[in-house]
Amino acid sequence: MKVIHHFNREVRPGNVTFEQLFGALRKEIANYYPINNFDLPIGLNKWQAIQWAKKNSGLLNHITGDVNFLAYGLPKGNTILTVHDLGHYQQTLTHLKKIVYGEFWLKGPFKRVRMLTSISEFTKNQMVNAFNISPEKIKVIHNPLLPGFFPVARTQNNVPVILQIGSGANKNLASLIHAVKGLDVKLLLVNHLRNDHERMLLEKFKINYTQLTNLNFDQLVQAYAACDILYFASSYEGFGLPILEAQAVGRAVITSRSSSMPEVAGDAAVYVDHFSIEEIRDAIVRISSSTDFQEKLIQNGFENIKRFNLSVIAKQYAELYEQLF
Repeated sequence: MKVIHHFNREVRPGNVTFEQLFGALRKEIANYYPINNFDLPIGLNKWQAIQWAKKNSGLLNHITGDVNFLAYGLPKGNTILTVHDLGHYQQTLTHLKKIVYGEFWLKGPFKRVRMLTSISEFTKNQMVNAFNISPEKIKVIHNPLLPGFFPVARTQNNVPVILQIGSGANKNLASLIHAVKGLDVKLLLVNHLRNDHERMLLEKFKINYTQLTNLNFDQLVQAYAACDILYFASSYEGFGLPILEAQAVGRAVITSRSSSMPEVAGDAAVYVDHFSIEEIRDAIVRISSSTDFQEKLIQNGFENIKRFNLSVIAKQYAELYEQLF
């Protein structure tokens, strides 16, 4: 019997995105192939983890993300590795740490597997350019939109409510704060403020805001439903799931022209230079002042998310598995 072995990172509090995505995908892929699922045990060092992977190797192995080094314990001829982004390598590391990380965590595993998948063309291009990987070895299979996001009628807010999700520096919260200075809007922040500077800006500019943290899935859906606009103008994203989630709920999206975001948002967003306070402000005003324009973005969003339907993405993985058996 053709059985797929999925290898996943440790199950820890806070590790949810990959787990939710591939958990949902496995249920759909089961319509094509059975899957044996292996979560990396907590507490193993790298050598022990590699030996654990070797012990559990199957006819076709798929490393689902963030544990690339498991490729050192799996046969090259029947292993797939999914790469979600190169953000840590490209955006954070420098000097010797970047060299070591690039060789051990990225280039080495990339060379040791039969096939790579990336969740965006943007990530694929970064892999090709940074590590001289053949484009033919990398298949782009986008992330799916998870079930549970559905159209919700907009509430009549007293002022436009702008939702911002995420805490990293790449999420570009400071530019949003500067952009809404003096505007009669409310920010709904689903994040942990990274530093006192962000909090100081919110207080200095007298921004009306509510901060939410540690939301469960239903609470996250409610946050989308409570807003009028999603602001997701990051400086870097390997994909950008909040764009699809907001579109599925029926909300207008502001995002940046950089990295993967145009690929994900399609024609259902207002694009800005993520560091241009003027462009961000103009986008907010344009959406807030025109019901017709807002409705056009929403309808385009409903059409756009069809590309990322869970069954569509699962079928793409199943077709890849069939090619490699």
